[in-house]
Amino acid sequence: MPSAASAARQPIPARTTVSILGTDSILVGLDLLPHLTQDVVANVPASTYIVVTDKNIARFHLTPLVDALVAQIDAKYAAAGATRPRVLSYVMPPGEAAKTREVKAAIEDWALAHKCTRDSCFLALGGGVIGDLIGFVAATFMRGVPFVQIPTSLLAMVDSSIGGKTAVDTPHGKNLIGAFHQPLRIVIDINYLRTLPYREFVNGLGEIIKTAAIWVEEDFDLLENHPEQILALSNGLAGGIESDEIQLLLRVILGSVRVKAHVVTADEKEGGLRGLLNFGHSVGHAIEAILSPEMLHGECVSIGMVREAEIARHLGFLNDVAVGRLVRCLQSYGLPVSVDDKIVKQRVGKKHCSVDQLLDIMRIDKKNQGDKKKIVMLAGIGRTVEPRASIVPDHAIRSILSPAMQVIPPNATKSVEIKVPGSKSLSNRALVLAALGEGQCRLHGLLHSDDVQVMLNALQKLVGIKFAWENDGEILVITGGGGRLRVPGNDIYLGNAGTAARFLTTVCALIPSGQDGHNAAVVTGNPRMQQRPIGPLVDALRANGVKIEYTGKEGSLPLKIEPNGTGLPGGDIKLSASVSSQYVSSILISAPYAAAAVALDLSGDHVISQPYIDMTIAMMESFGIKVERVPGTNTYKVPRRAYKNPADYYIEADASSATYPLAYAAITGSRVTVTNIGSKSLQGDAEFAVKVLAPMGAKVEQTETSTTVQGPAQLLPLDSVHMESMTDAFLTASVLAAVATGKGPTTITGIANQRVKECNRIAVMVEQLAKFGVTASEIPDGIVIQGLERSQLRSPEGGVKAYDDHRVAMSFSILACALPAGRSAIIKEKKCVEKTWPAWWDALQNQLGVSIAGIDLEDEHDDAGKSGSAEAKAGNSLQVVDDATVVFIGMRGAGKTHAGKAAARALKREFIDMDHCLEKSLATTIPKLIADKGWPEFRRQETEYLKEALEKHPRGAIIACGGGIVETPEARTVLQRWARARGTGGVSKGYVVHVKRDIQDVSAHLAIDKTRPMYGEDMLAVWNRRKGWYRECSGHEFVIVHSDIEHWPAVEADLVKFLSFVLTKNAARLPGGIRPPPAESFFVSLTFPDVGPAIPLLNKISEGSDAIELRVDLLASHDEESVGRQVALLRRHSPLPIVYTVRTTAQAGKFPDTAHAARLALLEAGLRWGCEFVDIEVDGLSPEKLDAFLSAKNNSWIIASYHDVTGNAMWAETGHGSSLLGNQKEQTVAVRFREVYDRIAPHADIVKLIGTAKSMEDNFALEAFRTSVSASTKPLIAMNMGRMGQISRALNMFLTPVTHPALPSRAAPGQLSVAEIYRLRTLIGTGPSAKNFYLFGSPIRQSVSPVIHNTGFETLGLPHRYELCESAAIEDVMEKVERDVWAGTFGGASVTIPHKQDVISSKVVRHLTDAAKAIGAVNTIFVPESNADSGLWGDNTDWLGMASALREAASELVAANTKDENVVAGGANDATAVTTRPPRRTVGIVLGAGGTARAALYTLNKLGCDEIRLWNRTFDNAAPLAQQFDATHVTDLQDLLAVGSNNNKDTRPVVFYVISTVPAGAHAAMNLVGLFDAVHVKDLVGGVVIDMAYRPRNTLLLQEAARRGWTIVPGVEILIRQGLEQFFIWTSRRAPEGAIREAVQIAYSE
Repeated sequence: MPSAASAARQPIPARTTVSILGTDSILVGLDLLPHLTQDVVANVPASTYIVVTDKNIARFHLTPLVDALVAQIDAKYAAAGATRPRVLSYVMPPGEAAKTREVKAAIEDWALAHKCTRDSCFLALGGGVIGDLIGFVAATFMRGVPFVQIPTSLLAMVDSSIGGKTAVDTPHGKNLIGAFHQPLRIVIDINYLRTLPYREFVNGLGEIIKTAAIWVEEDFDLLENHPEQILALSNGLAGGIESDEIQLLLRVILGSVRVKAHVVTADEKEGGLRGLLNFGHSVGHAIEAILSPEMLHGECVSIGMVREAEIARHLGFLNDVAVGRLVRCLQSYGLPVSVDDKIVKQRVGKKHCSVDQLLDIMRIDKKNQGDKKKIVMLAGIGRTVEPRASIVPDHAIRSILSPAMQVIPPNATKSVEIKVPGSKSLSNRALVLAALGEGQCRLHGLLHSDDVQVMLNALQKLVGIKFAWENDGEILVITGGGGRLRVPGNDIYLGNAGTAARFLTTVCALIPSGQDGHNAAVVTGNPRMQQRPIGPLVDALRANGVKIEYTGKEGSLPLKIEPNGTGLPGGDIKLSASVSSQYVSSILISAPYAAAAVALDLSGDHVISQPYIDMTIAMMESFGIKVERVPGTNTYKVPRRAYKNPADYYIEADASSATYPLAYAAITGSRVTVTNIGSKSLQGDAEFAVKVLAPMGAKVEQTETSTTVQGPAQLLPLDSVHMESMTDAFLTASVLAAVATGKGPTTITGIANQRVKECNRIAVMVEQLAKFGVTASEIPDGIVIQGLERSQLRSPEGGVKAYDDHRVAMSFSILACALPAGRSAIIKEKKCVEKTWPAWWDALQNQLGVSIAGIDLEDEHDDAGKSGSAEAKAGNSLQVVDDATVVFIGMRGAGKTHAGKAAARALKREFIDMDHCLEKSLATTIPKLIADKGWPEFRRQETEYLKEALEKHPRGAIIACGGGIVETPEARTVLQRWARARGTGGVSKGYVVHVKRDIQDVSAHLAIDKTRPMYGEDMLAVWNRRKGWYRECSGHEFVIVHSDIEHWPAVEADLVKFLSFVLTKNAARLPGGIRPPPAESFFVSLTFPDVGPAIPLLNKISEGSDAIELRVDLLASHDEESVGRQVALLRRHSPLPIVYTVRTTAQAGKFPDTAHAARLALLEAGLRWGCEFVDIEVDGLSPEKLDAFLSAKNNSWIIASYHDVTGNAMWAETGHGSSLLGNQKEQTVAVRFREVYDRIAPHADIVKLIGTAKSMEDNFALEAFRTSVSASTKPLIAMNMGRMGQISRALNMFLTPVTHPALPSRAAPGQLSVAEIYRLRTLIGTGPSAKNFYLFGSPIRQSVSPVIHNTGFETLGLPHRYELCESAAIEDVMEKVERDVWAGTFGGASVTIPHKQDVISSKVVRHLTDAAKAIGAVNTIFVPESNADSGLWGDNTDWLGMASALREAASELVAANTKDENVVAGGANDATAVTTRPPRRTVGIVLGAGGTARAALYTLNKLGCDEIRLWNRTFDNAAPLAQQFDATHVTDLQDLLAVGSNNNKDTRPVVFYVISTVPAGAHAAMNLVGLFDAVHVKDLVGGVVIDMAYRPRNTLLLQEAARRGWTIVPGVEILIRQGLEQFFIWTSRRAPEGAIREAVQIAYSE
């Protein structure tokens, strides 16, 4: 079968036929419509031709096709009396959502109604959806009629239209019901592509690339080398068949069509070979199942191809070169190659592809063999391992799909030979030199990595180089451009590739002039690249006459470089080389093409990384340019002439990468030989083995081309090692130093430039080594590391954060190999190694023999979620928090400093008070500075200091600025660039929060604050001037209410709650622990005109609800300041997430219809205030405006709503048809909800559609609609208003709006309460079935547990019942549970003495939560929500009750004793950072050693007490318990409250948490109150006492504690709290706490 490339010499005609299944039924070409209609009418006779298309395609192509058909029919049947065929058309809804059995049936019913018979012919005009659906209609209509495929999308042309596979989707998955039915004709006319959206065009190219990748390398070469020409048609090219661009496009389409036709002919029914066409689909379909409709099929398959190629590489089938070529080719067409690509993140928002979910979806694949997954394995570009999909183990798939890697230390030494990838430094230099040079150059040993790929892409844009691959990709053949450069058509995006950014900046300066309307080159990168310095290079080029402009942060990318008519002027150029040698190499490499010969003078006393400069000069000589260094100077003279490309150039291995396998030998005692790096290397890092490993005790052998290391039994520390000539290797040396023990620490110097690499590598080393328990510290030009015995190394908690730095990730994977047996390390951001060694993890496992496993950190903490524990259900599994620095701005006196310190403590961040630190830095006070030098100088110093603070502390800090920081344009620019503020564009680097307090409160505060100069003008005038600036500079706004001293602790708690939401990065999880569909959830709609008076009722009103809606339109005031205070009040007094809604009169609300701008302003304010959900009515809003809300929403979820208050909208989805011959009327309706859904879903996180029910049929139609979109990943709220629609409210499961009897009115007609909905669901059979719940134990007659749970069930309308089951025999418990489980009526149980341990040993519970395991006792039995057949689970909620009570009591204690202790952080040379640590030491005390004591000890551990003490009357029970929970066993009761600490340096005041588990009747006999006799009041902040005995309410211990002023918590309080947790575990609903407490109070008093 010929390839597209092999036929390249022959021009492609306007029509080409391709054979399939023995007939020439595929036609490919341009302008085929006349031929198509003539052929169909002549050769496919029919009584009726039925053209089916969708609304989008009909606008462009339906009429021309129908007119042409009619004309052909007229010509053929011109004779009078001839029976003329009819032409009918049917226009259906667009999109995958219409590919359903219901739409198929509607088309068939329509055809039958129009008396279409078996001699009809269907013409499918459209993309894959139309082709699949109409093919299936044709296969079954009248038991099969002919049909013609007329694909209008590129994807359908090369994929779905060929092969006869037809199908519809079902709620269970795509294409699950269908048939094989071959079309009589497939007409592929690329004219249809002229109206195809660009994204859809690229979507189809992914399929073409896939086919070339598995079948014909020559076709892949065409795609690889000509992306601009192949994309030209979609970019507006008007050329005909003779144009080069049309010829190229037809060639690659024909190549793909021929492969598909060949495979279908050989394997029509998918016996094996046809499975090859599914390359990229196994993983791609799983991704698509999660990310559609936001991501298209071809885009998901593009990602799937890369992942499946990486799996092939991981298994040893494929080399790096092939993977790199595939990635580069896909990227050149704008296709994504990872779910982490920027374009994917922008489109899918909060969606997340967890590895478990992907693997689960992949289980349902037709290619699979039983439970074994089958994936197409590439062996190289153009060929596969087998002529079918291959069986691949799950662990290999997981390793590639997971974002993190677990490294398990090896248990034996090895002897290994390994070849490392080519040098990144040499590869980048060789690419630029060859691209600029004349002639052809064969590059051997090129590194195939992310950095090199972006360099190759950029050079193709700038130089238009031609390249080809030889020897299975081991050799890259480049034909250089001879210095001829052009302005690229779009930005040069370089990711985080620093070398490419520096080198190409000067290359762009060589461009003499613009062309084709492109007048400037823009060099840009990712957010980290936009922080890395490039200023010295830009300064030097500007001084030489190059026109360069910073378009973002001064001194960093992005850069705009405008041609000046001559290119780089040349002559004398001065450059500072004290920061990076890459600046020097950049100018040297481009210098031969300057207008005049260059003399480069390096200024400064010290040139950084001289070996890299020498490397550049040596390589330039290999390409024909000899650089002369003036003796005794740092001046380099470069002649003016073109490079002459050598025929062959060999790139040696990367010496920095070689340090990792050599370090592996050193740290494990193994023997490793790197076969392709030795003493002859040009690279400074090649000395690592001799200068670092040998002095550390390793045996080193080195030849000119190889290096061998034999690791020692124990590594030795290096007193001092200067690593300036091999700076990148310092990370490798650091991890070795971590386990090097002996005489003192290891000191590494000469590496100051490593602070401005992919991250601040020195700081990161210190930070991440600490996670292993290793102490390290920064020095001005290096790092000091104190080695640790290997046995003391810890597994890094939370994993190693690599900061997207390849060298950090690889270095710590080596340190992980030294961990003691049984421990391991998780390396996050594992893909960052692709920058220099894409196959590092494969090499680590397959060659070095280290066990690794893929880890999906998103699911790392979900064990409890599987068991259904309260914490998991509430969404309390570990959240990922963005550690980017937060800047507070706002008026002086707003509370930035006080609240900021509290937030810093809570979030464990540094706190920086700009005014305080500025005064300290300048050694003066601000009033004096202003008096001496004036306000302008103060403002200048303030701005400079802000810049410095952000540069030094880009992460992990909270910075409080002075009130006037916004007064100057420069400072405002700094703030705007830091935040994603409105109107600034760009990428957010951090957060800027406007702290806003009532201006009258501010005035009152400032009246007594004399520490700052007065404004000198009216404060209100100052506020009015600044408030707009505050808005411009901030992305968020925190509003303070009730800010007097009494309420200030609540303000601080509000701020922590606000920041916790804003900074949480786990955007895929719904706010407030709300579970996604199909789990049920509610929000209560407030209808008060003012939140303030309603505060006492909020808890009662929100019983059973998961969120609380603030109906802004129902408030008395719509003033933005007033609404902001309402939001702040609601956030303080309700724990529930806020649904923020502004509904107009036309939308069934109260906001004026005409106040459109005011409504939009209020909605934008809701986003700034951090409301968890913002409900936006879409009527009247453009998609662009909705997208603007989406881009500004941060962590808020956008609910896009549509309310049909007229009752004219229809839920039914049936299509409509019309005959273009004029014999049928078009059926129309005002609005169809399907069309609304399709319009707004791409612009929303949640879709809310509200209709009006006029009859019960409207509810049935709604449910049919709900079912049709249930496979979508967008959560849907869909209901009908009115009394008739109430049943739809019961049937809506996700975020159902509810009312409550205590509200003044319902927010919408027909709205029900939670209890009413549950009772209605019970009646119609959609609610939870009635379950029995029990309390097992003895004696239990006085228990109030039945009151707790039955009150909860009744209040929420749940049909359950809770009963006492008193027995001391575990056999009775087993019998009761077994009977109810068998009957399906067992809901759960509480467990008390004597059964807390027995239910474990007797196997009543089969599984335990982590808490129950640690405590060794169960007080709660529950049935898991999924996989109930696996057995019952045991949990322990006692500790949750104790923990919540202690947290609440402790917060009140802190509020009453607020003291701050500031500690300067950062060492003696850094006085800018102030961190706040907890100002008190907490000591936990447990009295007793029984089962409840275990829960108490667990609680205190979980709360992070500084010290835990245990006392019990008998030694034997207490000692082992203390040891198990890391507590101190105290034998004397009066020593329990001693204030001394184990750390004598810790002099903080002490807070005691006392938990007594001793029975109340034993208090007097044990003299428990005697523990207070030794209290040292002066050292005691206070204490909290919990007594777990709950009768009597106030025990002797509690009475004595209260008398001494301690906070007391009676046992009944813990009983209630743990009962609330149980209720949630059993029902997934928050218990109605107010009603329960009221009922318990009555029962307890009785």
